[in-house]
Amino acid sequence: MTPIHFDDLQGTPQSPAQAEDAAIQLEREFLAIVRQEIGMHDRLASVFAQALVSGLRSRMGGQELYIPAPDRSERDAAIRREFNGCNMDEVMRKHGLSRTRIYEICGAISRQGVKNPPFPLETGQRSA
Repeated sequence: MTPIHFDDLQGTPQSPAQAEDAAIQLEREFLAIVRQEIGMHDRLASVFAQALVSGLRSRMGGQELYIPAPDRSERDAAIRREFNGCNMDEVMRKHGLSRTRIYEICGAISRQGVKNPPFPLETGQRSA
């Protein structure tokens, strides 16, 4: 599913067709969320998604909406604990992240300012 880029629409007047396209895309996103997060049947999830879009359009239509990103610190700490340098595929699969992102998380300095201990890389090299 293609992500909605609200930044592209800010400050730009929309035609009625563009507004409807954005509403349909938002409804699809809500439908996917309700199915994945709750496990709701497609027909009922569709009713929920339509109601959410309709309610948001009537109550907040035209306003900017800020949705904060979730706090990833607990997930990142779990990844640092789990990753031992030899289980990359397992950690990637479990957390749905790329190899690069796992290395970024494991090599990052924690918020407390403590550098993570070095770990052997999959290439067999040791980090400095």
